[in-house]
Order: sequence, then C-alpha cells, then structure tokens
Amino acid sequence: MRLPRATTVAPIRQISPSLYQAMLRCRARAAWIAHGDKAAVPLLPKALLGTCFHAAVEQANRGQFSGLGRDEQLQAARNVFDRSAQTVLAQTHPLLRVKFGSPEKLPYYNLYRERAAIEAADSAERVNLDRSRERDYGALEQPPSRAVEERLVSKDGLIVGRPDLIDPIGQEVVDYKTGLGQDDVPNEMSEAEIRQLRLYVHLAIENGISISRAVIARSNGQRASINISNEEAAEEGRNAREVLAEYNIRAGESFDIAGQPSVENCQFCPCIPFCESFWRAAALTWAEQCGTHIEGRIVAIELSTVQELNLVTLRVDVQRGTVPVGEIYIEQIPERWINSDGSDRLQEGDFIRVVFGRIVSELPPRVMRADRTATAVWSVPGPRSNTV
Repeated sequence: MRLPRATTVAPIRQISPSLYQAMLRCRARAAWIAHGDKAAVPLLPKALLGTCFHAAVEQANRGQFSGLGRDEQLQAARNVFDRSAQTVLAQTHPLLRVKFGSPEKLPYYNLYRERAAIEAADSAERVNLDRSRERDYGALEQPPSRAVEERLVSKDGLIVGRPDLIDPIGQEVVDYKTGLGQDDVPNEMSEAEIRQLRLYVHLAIENGISISRAVIARSNGQRASINISNEEAAEEGRNAREVLAEYNIRAGESFDIAGQPSVENCQFCPCIPFCESFWRAAALTWAEQCGTHIEGRIVAIELSTVQELNLVTLRVDVQRGTVPVGEIYIEQIPERWINSDGSDRLQEGDFIRVVFGRIVSELPPRVMRADRTATAVWSVPGPRSNTV
C-alpha cells in the first residue's frame, strides 16, 4: 500500500479531550488527529466496533428504546449495532474490507454486539428511572434534561467536547469505553481518563450545568466513578488552555520535528507507518508495548496459491524497527492485503514497512507472519530494481 503523507503542524483553534491527551504525548500525533487524512490509515477492528457500541448506547440514552420490554430493547440495540457496522465498514480503509469482507467477520463482533445490547438495555432502564425522577420535581418546576452526545463549548471558545451523556438530575457525566481497565485495578481510571472527565465537567459547568461526579462505563459492565470539584475541573481547563497555547507557539514546524517518540507515546499511535521520528528512535525494547514493526529492503519474493488465495512471502533485509537488523522472512501475506488501495505490486529492491507483525521464530532464519487484525504492509519511496 502507498505510504500516507504526514500532515503539516498547523495551528489548532480549539482543544478537545482527545487532542489534549495527544498534545501531552506528541505534537505530531495531535497534528494528525486535527488535520491528517485519517482515512488513509486502517483503524483497528476494535475501533470500528467501538463506534457501533456507542451508536447503540446513544440511541438508548435518547429514549429510543423506552417502552419496550427487556428482550425488545436487547434486539433493538443489536439492530442499531448491525446497521452501524455496515456503515462504518463501508466507509473505512479498503484494507479492512479486504481482510474481513463483512462486519460479522470482524474479531469479537458478537462479543461487542452483546455487550452493546446489554449496556443499551440497562441505559434504557435508567432513562425510564430518570423520567420517574423528573416527575418528582412537580408540575411547577421544569426539570433539567439529559444531554446525549451534545457538543459543548467553553465560554472563551477554546475548549470543546462531546460527552457521551450528561445527567443533570444525577449531577454526573458518563463516558463509555469499549476498552477494559487495567487488570490489577479494573474498577479504577487511568490518568488520561480522569483528565478527560475533568474537562467534560469543566465544559458542563461553563454551560450552566451543575456536575460533581464522573463515571467511566466499560463495555464489560464495569463502572468506575470519581467526584470532581469545580476547582479541579477549572484547573484542568486552565491546563488544557496552556497546552493548546504551547502547541500553537510551535505551529509551522515539520511533522518530523514535532514527533516525540517514546515507548509510551507511540503505543497504539496511528502515525507509526509514516512517522520518520518513530523509525529513527524505535528500539528492540519497544516491541512488547508498541508492537512488532520493521523497515527494510525486499531481497526476494515468493508467490504461491493456497485454496485459490494468492500469497506472498517476502525475504527482507531489516534495517530499522523493533526487531533486530538482518534478514527475516515474512510468510504468506495475502496479496490483496498488499494491493488493497490499488497500489503497484511489490518488487525486489523495494523498501517497505510492515507494522504490527507477529514473530513466530527468533532463531535464524527469523520468521514473521501477518496478523489479520492489525498487520499492514506499506511501500516506502526508495530505490527499485528487478520487477517480480
């Protein structure tokens, strides 16, 4: 596939919770989130399923499943999940469509679908309960309404966010996460999650909504909550504004200079395929946390066919990445994965980057295999020789 172009580090007018977290990690990553062609890089299947999960729960929180029985709520949520999956897969990078063909073939599709159905049905019941609570306000008092996926902007226009759910009656903000918590503290929150929630509380307060509690609702049913004071929320807002200002002072620098690679900053980063600073800094010790990635020159190409599937095995002289330099065999990559974007066939002498591979043999000859969930093969501009 053709390597995407890095974006320019252009000014950013407003900071969101996701941009805030990215700026704290790496200016280049923040620039990509704000200005990059994100459709040029395939998402992980889990991210697509997360979108479907949110779609089902959003409909429940909007009251679309109220008045239905439990079984009907579950089925209605599954239907929303399925429709969303059809839409997002049709719009995503062609590599994912080639790999999976239909949404049902995405890894853990049914697991996420059922988790979405259960959370949506539970949310529908909470909507019914809130409506009962609203009636307790009495006929002379108008109760505040729930805000679902409502875009909030700070008074100065610098901070923006779209919380999954704001419940003014319960005075809480809820954010749904399809990822699980840490294994050792599953009912607690990460620092990044706490920062995000504090910003949401800050935005709510700036918009006249009294919020004092924040909840992370995970897709496996676990919930974690913290109390957030007005002072803590305001302090997070000040920090976010300072981070935005610092970023904009550096606007105009090259993507390469803006990159701040480290084993922590590069975890799950979508910029890895085209981030030169990553490839200069990547070390063998990064593999466990960041994944297995190689850059090198194709020495030989072997074609084969198994059950009418055209496969490519590459012998590559590895020069950089999270594996040792030297030759490695990348076995039996489906040819359609390599050319899913309509790019030319690979040739001996081409330089490539293979991200999120899977090492199956550390002993010579070293062997890597493609992982259906995450592996992508990218062509890197460089010298070319014999066509195969």
